[in-house]
Amino acid sequence: MRISIALFFIATALLRGERLSAAPTVVHKPSIADRAVEAARAWLTAKAEERAALEPFLEEYDQEIGAVIQKITPHGSPAFAKVVGREVKADTFTVPELLARNPDHPFNYYVPSHYDPAKPMGLIVWMHGGGTYKPGANIGRRSVEGKLKELEAGDYILVAAEACHGVNFPEGAVLDEMAGRWSVPASERYLSDLVNEFMFRYHIDPNRVVLEGYSMGGIGAWNHAMRTDRFATVGIGGGSWTWGTFDTMLNTPVFIWHGKNDSYWNSPKDCRNRMTDVCHARFAHEILTELGFNHVYLETDGTHNHVNFRDGKWFSPTDEFYSGNAGWIVDKRRDPYPKKVIAMTPRGNYEVIDPKTSGDPFRQAESLHDHWVSIEKYTAGPVPVDHLIKEGMIKKAKTKEEWLNYSAKRSKSTFQGARIEVENLGGNHFAAKTMHVDSYSLWLHPKMGVDFNQPIKVTTNGVIAEYTCKPSLLTALRSYDRRGDWGLIYSSVLTVSVTR
Repeated sequence: MRISIALFFIATALLRGERLSAAPTVVHKPSIADRAVEAARAWLTAKAEERAALEPFLEEYDQEIGAVIQKITPHGSPAFAKVVGREVKADTFTVPELLARNPDHPFNYYVPSHYDPAKPMGLIVWMHGGGTYKPGANIGRRSVEGKLKELEAGDYILVAAEACHGVNFPEGAVLDEMAGRWSVPASERYLSDLVNEFMFRYHIDPNRVVLEGYSMGGIGAWNHAMRTDRFATVGIGGGSWTWGTFDTMLNTPVFIWHGKNDSYWNSPKDCRNRMTDVCHARFAHEILTELGFNHVYLETDGTHNHVNFRDGKWFSPTDEFYSGNAGWIVDKRRDPYPKKVIAMTPRGNYEVIDPKTSGDPFRQAESLHDHWVSIEKYTAGPVPVDHLIKEGMIKKAKTKEEWLNYSAKRSKSTFQGARIEVENLGGNHFAAKTMHVDSYSLWLHPKMGVDFNQPIKVTTNGVIAEYTCKPSLLTALRSYDRRGDWGLIYSSVLTVSVTR
């Protein structure tokens, strides 16, 4: 750290034209851009009190900010360049900070044998099913073997991770009843840590990260499709939901597959509970269709464990999702600069204890950001969400009458939180509609069509105000710090106070 700070002071002195007293003869004089890269790397690894010394230089630097970000973004490590063409089982995090947050969370993964460190690949994060607390069980699954042919044919790396447990469990969780291990508050950070771990290992495009899950993983996939802007697309199989912030999926297209006979009754020993009943998927498809959101819904003739049949013939919905060089995901790339964004806190498919499902004892974590907008301060109030009212026996029934007694219907409910919807109208004009928001920030980039030499007009709930701001490397670094996402970097920011 001392070396980095020393370089910063040298860079600052040279920029100001100052002479360095008692300085040795300089053989190579680093360019200002080189010094910016060194200062940026130092800032990212520095403690809060040490960052202050670096910030004046970083704030003044506005030359080729994108080039500096490109150089400090992880593009893989030579140590992993030849770990390809075979499944790696029961591996763990190698980045110390990430390992410290996620101990005892092993994962399996596969990198196509044609991986080229010079070319970025996509990343698929696979979330397994299971429903209960079984740490270590995932490493024995056929999570990768069944996809080897597809992975070899395409340009995606696949990591099959272990669902949250231990340090990533919420306080008070009942281990044997925890069916929402991919939806606990720590799971969003955990998935982000997985992405960053693999960016350290391999050259991955942060805007081509795909999430896929089935059963318990499908429940988690619904949650993360609603909660986060991390993924280019999300695959959701055999899942369910209770509360739904579906409008926050505005910029996250989803691919849904579900068996028509996911829940069934033949006898007390041969039946399937209503936890992931097909009606949950059908209602979600109905809502997304009404919203006009980009999605696919495939319903098969199968059950929960045998979903691969349609019209009496073998059918693989996951091949429709991804089959190497073809499938839903191959043209999906996250846009860091969408014209319209919605931020809402809290958001997702869980909010309160739901004794009719798994009794998961947790509430949603804050979700203050979406792409280029952040809720900075809010005074909580009711925000609308979709809600499935579930009645009857949702767990495994003992009689056919109990099984038949289950029903679900669409309704509306509210979370206590805040919401903002912002649109980039072009011509340096943004329009926002807020609910219970006291202040918010817009994180801007030249690729959003913003001219930083001109005032920026922001209309909030009909009230117009003008702002000025300029790009800086420090703001770009703070935008990474805000999300831990190398694909969502913005070089300028302005903050708006909401008049109510």
